[in-house]
Amino acid sequence: MLETHLASALLVVLLGLVTAIDLRTLRIPDPLNAVLVITGLGATWALGGSLLAALIGVCVGYAAIFIINEAFRRVRGRDGVGLGDAKLLAGAGAWLGWTGLPFVVLIGSAMGLAFVAAARIAGRKIDAQHALPFGPFLCAGILIVWLTQTYL
Repeated sequence: MLETHLASALLVVLLGLVTAIDLRTLRIPDPLNAVLVITGLGATWALGGSLLAALIGVCVGYAAIFIINEAFRRVRGRDGVGLGDAKLLAGAGAWLGWTGLPFVVLIGSAMGLAFVAAARIAGRKIDAQHALPFGPFLCAGILIVWLTQTYL
């Protein structure tokens, strides 16, 4: 159980860093995403999880955001989401396995939409022309899914 708590603490620290940096710069540094993937694979191995599911999660996590962004770019002529978010979702796959990814995206998207709705109600202008970091919402989804998978 101590290993689980240590892994959880490490994940919280990494997600906190991603959130703080993405909020400030609208970017998620590649080295931080790499650490998230490596530690996720390490935690999966150390806690007796399926490395195959984690490796599939890394590939599916990255590919999902990459493909969505490519489609958006072809339709709108610009990026809709950054590849830092794709790498972040790859890190989520390393920590949660591929089965956790739909829930991460669902929770993160719902939280992002709720944030935009609340901001608009409060009179703050948020629209397609203003960049909004998606990483913090994905981080919240990752943490919620991790805690649910690990402790419930």
